[in-house]
Amino acid sequence: MTVRRRPIPARAVVDVMLAAALGALVLARAAYVGAHWAYYGDHLRRALQPWDGGLLWQGALLGGIAGAAAACAVRDLPLLRLLDLLAPGAAFLAIFAWLACFMAGCAWGIETYPVQGLLWAVSLDLPNLYGIREPRVAVQLLGAGWSAAVFALILGLKHRLKRNGTAFGLWLALHSLGSLALGFVRADEMPSMAGWRIDQLANAILSTVGTALLLGLMISRQEEERRRRPE
Repeated sequence: MTVRRRPIPARAVVDVMLAAALGALVLARAAYVGAHWAYYGDHLRRALQPWDGGLLWQGALLGGIAGAAAACAVRDLPLLRLLDLLAPGAAFLAIFAWLACFMAGCAWGIETYPVQGLLWAVSLDLPNLYGIREPRVAVQLLGAGWSAAVFALILGLKHRLKRNGTAFGLWLALHSLGSLALGFVRADEMPSMAGWRIDQLANAILSTVGTALLLGLMISRQEEERRRRPE
């Protein structure tokens, strides 16, 4: 899973990482602004101030893929192989993204009460983005824990995930699935559609895409093995 294991120049990997980071930042902000257009439509200047906060990881993912794809096209590199190289970094970064939300109070959880059993057990006295403290589901810490587990899994399987796209597909499927589940106990503002938060709908789609990629790679491998068998 490291650069040394792959015949790709380190400088080329750095170029792809920088392009992915730039694309991720731009589209993460654009996705957040689009999701909250009811506010930003009347405050366009603030839409261009990402340092005030407001990024969506789903936009970051798509922007990162777009940036990486552009760099791979220029460098004539295999995109899936580079996405595999970036997958552990994305999993590791997700841990600190959740912890940053914990410190800032964003992505806060629903309020809980002692009679709620499991929800109460995973709650802490936490503030929301506006500083109002209540017993809430510690969504950010749960997200950080899930991201850490996914990161550990990818590292633990790095010698088995040899087919291009497998590591990325596994990270995408699991990270999106965890984010989808946590959406049920989040209370931060987010537009909804058909009773679902739109970020949950995006997470469901991304998890499906990751799963489909893994299944496609598995079927492709089985087909190759079948062709190699003597008849």
